[in-house]
Amino acid sequence: MKNKLLILLFTCIIFLSCLNNEKQKEQLLIKQNKTEHLELLANGNLRYLKLNGTPYERGLTHGKVLKKEIQEIINLFKQEIAETTKEDPDKFIAKFLKYTDYRTSVNKWMPELMKELQGISKGSGVDLETIFMFQLGDEYWFNTKDILAHNCSSIGINKSNNKPSITAQNMDIPQFYHGFQTVLKISEPNSDKETMVLTMPGHLGITGMNNRLVSINCNTLMQLDYRKTGLPVTFIVRGVLDKNTQEEALNFINKIEHASGQNFIIGGAEKVYSLECSANKVAEYRPFKNSFFTYHTNHPMSNTDYSKKYLAQLKTNNKTIEDGLNECLRIKSFQQRFTENTTHIEIEDIKEVLRSKDNGSADVVSNNSTYASVIYKLSDKPKFIIAPGKPHEIDYIEIDFN
Repeated sequence: MKNKLLILLFTCIIFLSCLNNEKQKEQLLIKQNKTEHLELLANGNLRYLKLNGTPYERGLTHGKVLKKEIQEIINLFKQEIAETTKEDPDKFIAKFLKYTDYRTSVNKWMPELMKELQGISKGSGVDLETIFMFQLGDEYWFNTKDILAHNCSSIGINKSNNKPSITAQNMDIPQFYHGFQTVLKISEPNSDKETMVLTMPGHLGITGMNNRLVSINCNTLMQLDYRKTGLPVTFIVRGVLDKNTQEEALNFINKIEHASGQNFIIGGAEKVYSLECSANKVAEYRPFKNSFFTYHTNHPMSNTDYSKKYLAQLKTNNKTIEDGLNECLRIKSFQQRFTENTTHIEIEDIKEVLRSKDNGSADVVSNNSTYASVIYKLSDKPKFIIAPGKPHEIDYIEIDFN
């Protein structure tokens, strides 16, 4: 009996020692990242957080370093849910996750990102269900508000002569996110691969590029069909950036099931592709045949897999699909600048259109919903260029890869 008690006591001591060692390891990791890897750029308007280690370790650092900001933005997110649904946000989140199943596709295609979310949850003190729901911005809009659209605008240019490929966009999202502009620089273990993503604290990423010259820009297409399963947009963004070549990224886009209607501009070293994705179809869009550039806003140009709710709304309002497209004024800003007679496009030309306010309405390229403007230079020395706010008000800065 005495020997059994000694063995039990020794086991408890070993167990507690392991717990303490793990806790000390976490505290050391967080302290190191706070002092060495979090910077404020663009006159304090941009958080720049460098992450490394395993997916869980990266998430844990993310959660710990930005704990205060994550808790603030989650509270605002829940307030938005309450105002929109007129329900208790925690009950709505539980109901939303019960009647949708996005986790199955995440576990199939990007299981390491669930580990990253577990780390964010542990580090920030926000429960995992809420953190997971926070990643489902587009899916929340599709299933809750259905036809209301975000107002993003994107452009991509193929490589030509001595000019590298470039992709760019204004990311327009609800205004309660503004003020939290964050870029994550993610380094993978035992590799020189690096990824940079624009995001919010507690979020995996909304657009980005890697130093393998793969990039992704996104435009919500609320008119297209969607499903309560499939891979959500956030996880598609990180899935594309996980790839080492554009070919791998395009195969990924065409292979997965898409949860939401979305336009993805996929950049590569030689060429860019604009793909309109819905629940049942992936269709490429170019402004005209053999165009060396492409652009997009929030209206389908080539994909006709419309949702029944969108078609019903058009019928109720006595409108046609063409009427919906003609109502978008932002696309005209691209059309008037970049035509069949355009022979080359410089970064300054891209900045001009992303800063543009070509009409007196609210539907301009740089508008009140513009969270940030990004330009991805996919050259031998790739550059992540960002204006953390409305680009007609705030300057662009450049962030280099190592």
